[in-house]
Amino acid sequence: MSPQEIIHRRAMVAIGVFVAFVLVVTTIAQLTGIGIRYEPQADPVVMVELSFEDGPDGLVTVLNAETHETLAEYGMDEGVFVRSVMRGVARQRRLRGIESRGPVRLAEYPDGRLWLTDPASEVEIFLGAFGPDQTAAWASLLYGEPAAPTELAGAPQ
Repeated sequence: MSPQEIIHRRAMVAIGVFVAFVLVVTTIAQLTGIGIRYEPQADPVVMVELSFEDGPDGLVTVLNAETHETLAEYGMDEGVFVRSVMRGVARQRRLRGIESRGPVRLAEYPDGRLWLTDPASEVEIFLGAFGPDQTAAWASLLYGEPAAPTELAGAPQ
């Protein structure tokens, strides 16, 4: 057997193994639904439009966009996940040449999943993908009561 025949045989075996692997992975993905993009199929159960205002010393105030009630205030080291998601939304707006101001829509669907939608850039973020602690941070904005004046008193001005 010549060296070329050995190389060709190894190449054919490698191709066969690769094709078998692809078929197995594809079958698993089809049977389990892995990789399928989830989109809500129903109307939201609860929805709120949020606006974010930057304040002095890194303070971020979260407001109900319709009532202008303060839902939360985050100092420099607070609300890290909420801040990072909103930075991502702001980046998508910049990339599309859209004004960075404007509300975002936070909604919970009948299956309990939370989605953040930016109507301006059409970005949709499934918040459950980041884990329960991060989802809870957004859920508190969805279900939280407006911040009382005593809560705001301790926040940096």
